[in-house]
Amino acid sequence: MGVMRVASLFRSVVLIGTGSGIGPLLGHVPPCRLRLIWSTPSPLKTFGHGILDSVYKADPEAVVWDTREDGRPNLVEIACHAMQEIDAEAVIIISNETVTRIVVGAMERKCVPAFGAIWDS
Repeated sequence: MGVMRVASLFRSVVLIGTGSGIGPLLGHVPPCRLRLIWSTPSPLKTFGHGILDSVYKADPEAVVWDTREDGRPNLVEIACHAMQEIDAEAVIIISNETVTRIVVGAMERKCVPAFGAIWDS
C-alpha cells in the first residue's frame, strides 16, 4: 500500500498522480473526502476509457490535466486550490522523484502535511 496508507489518518485529502502513478492511487482510494489531480500526456489515448472512468468514479470533480494539450501544470498551485475547495487536511502524491520533492517540499513550507514516496536509495 505504501504512501497511500497515511490517507486513512485524515478526513479529507488531495491525491496527486502523474502518468502511471494513477494506478496506485486508484488501487487504494481512501474512504474520505478527496480531490484527485492527475497530470499525464493524452490521458484518454494513453490510458483509455476504463482508467478515465475510474478517475471520475473516484472523484467526479477530478482535475485531469493533459500535458500534451496544456503543457506541464503547476501542481502546487492546483493542489492549494483543491485543498481550499474540499478543506483538505493533507496532500499525497505518486509521481517521479523530482515532482514528488517539489510538491512535498512546497506543501511542507506552507505547513501542509504532504506525503510521497521515500527516495533515499
